[in-house]
Amino acid sequence: MMDSECAELQRAEMEALMAIYTSESFAFSTNENNIISGSIDAEVDADVCRQFIDAAHSNQSAGSMDWRRVKYLPPIRLDFTLPAAYPMAAAPQVSLSCCWLGDRALDAVMQGVLDIWSAEQGMCVLNSYIDHLRHDLQPSSILQISLGDDSGAAEGHMRSIVAYGNAKHKQYFESRAYTCLICMEEQTGRHCMELSCTHVFCRQCLSDYLRVLVTDGNILQMICPHLDCRKLDEPTIIGDSELDELLTNEQLTRIRGLREQRLLELNPMNYAKCPRTGCGKMVECDRKIERLCICQCGFTFCRICLRAWHGTNPCFSTASNEILEQYKRALVTEDKWGDSTDRKDLEARYGAKRLKQLLRQGIEELMSLDLIRSTTMCCPKCQMAIKKSYGCNHMQCSRCSTHFCYLCGSRIDQTEPMSHFNSRNSRCSQKLFDGIEATDNDTSAAQEAEQDEANLFIRLAFG
Repeated sequence: MMDSECAELQRAEMEALMAIYTSESFAFSTNENNIISGSIDAEVDADVCRQFIDAAHSNQSAGSMDWRRVKYLPPIRLDFTLPAAYPMAAAPQVSLSCCWLGDRALDAVMQGVLDIWSAEQGMCVLNSYIDHLRHDLQPSSILQISLGDDSGAAEGHMRSIVAYGNAKHKQYFESRAYTCLICMEEQTGRHCMELSCTHVFCRQCLSDYLRVLVTDGNILQMICPHLDCRKLDEPTIIGDSELDELLTNEQLTRIRGLREQRLLELNPMNYAKCPRTGCGKMVECDRKIERLCICQCGFTFCRICLRAWHGTNPCFSTASNEILEQYKRALVTEDKWGDSTDRKDLEARYGAKRLKQLLRQGIEELMSLDLIRSTTMCCPKCQMAIKKSYGCNHMQCSRCSTHFCYLCGSRIDQTEPMSHFNSRNSRCSQKLFDGIEATDNDTSAAQEAEQDEANLFIRLAFG
């Protein structure tokens, strides 16, 4: 008689739990002896999560995770088996598992669960157990986040916490409506994206914004388009995960190429592009052997001359530079003292045509550099050479958006750029539209000699 009443109560409790919880968080089965067993995932209340996360942030034993970025904690799983005499004469057999609570903490939580049975003995208590796990837990010296002493297991728990938090936040985000901060139209969260700075844009506007930057090659400008973010010295950068969702494979490939080029420009001593035809991958140079680069394609080459690795032998380009310097000294000696011995010796050894070709290439490179230096101003942040074709001397770098003065090259406040030109203490005071003024029109004797020498080389190379 009691067993049939207990069975009826158990079936009623299962039906009630099915109505309360989703199939993802609650499941049960009945074996051949009509014993019911199952599991329920208790999602901890957001306020309770925040209390545990705040405690973990100040607790060094909670691992190296940045807990300030965690908003949700994975659920506590309650596994249960209902004896035949439950709930009238026997308690449910339960166990707890959770990736962010240690064994001592779980024992403390279990004691609270058992206390509920003591108070409600004879009643169906599974939902009361879940309510306790969701709302009643409080952090303490024992009950606190612990990822364990095993570094491998702790890392796995961290990944689980981050993955659950991201999925939970996405679910919440997609259930609401937002106003795009670019087109100002209201869209559901499913068609929007929230950046790490919490600014929300519709995916179409954000995708169009990024597409223009990729086309122009402005990878340093891939930041939050909101004005408040763009004013910051360190604005929010749109991450790779967002780029993967918003851009095509072709655009992502272009971004990777631009990033590699940027890395090569900033670290020419540590990186080089593989010169092998059909490869072109970015290669990090060997830290122990100077100039050695080993590409994934198997090609080993020199960072300086980009030719096959030649060990300690001098680079072809380095040897050419040394020969060119010897030839220039020989030409000067012949011009000043009439002694052509060194020049003839070098021409006999390396060939007059080859030496004049080297001299011509060197002059062309110097003339190109002089032209760049004389007609441009380098951005004080990214060092890109910028030429002003018209307008005032308040410049903004097209690569990194840094504001600077074209006259003196100094960085200026983007919120009040005119203060640089209006301040009496500024060297560019009242020179907003002025050109670059020469400070010394006199030519020294050393400069005249240098010019004469340059004219000599030009005459011999091109004459």
